[in-house]
Amino acid sequence: MSSQYPEGGPPSGAPGGKTSLGLDSNLGAMLCYIANIVCCLGVVLSVVFLITEKENRFVKFHALQSLFLFGVYAALAIVVQIIGLVLRIAIGLLLSGLVTWGLWCTVTLIVVGFWIWAGIKAYRGQWYKLPGIGDLAFKTVNK
Repeated sequence: MSSQYPEGGPPSGAPGGKTSLGLDSNLGAMLCYIANIVCCLGVVLSVVFLITEKENRFVKFHALQSLFLFGVYAALAIVVQIIGLVLRIAIGLLLSGLVTWGLWCTVTLIVVGFWIWAGIKAYRGQWYKLPGIGDLAFKTVNK
């Protein structure tokens, strides 16, 4: 779902400027998502942007939304491990391992799909809100 703002976003956070690291705003926002594919680098970059960005709400929004998405991913990973443990007790090692592996692959593919999709939207300069966490990130950045 898109925000109530036109393509450029709100005036003080419009993409097109530079980040505190000297990157274009849309590139910095995209890296917050896409860099998560490389060993959680997006989490580090998102934290850096949240700390250093004073004016650019566009980058802060995408950094915060990326962190929230990573938090959801971590929570789902814990849930999958708990399900695997319960299944191991109930049905045995081999079958529970297959089910857990299947769940893990499904969750990972979905989250990586969200990272790529949100990264593309951020690179295009859109204030794209992911379902569930986008509104929270938007309200946090714009208060």
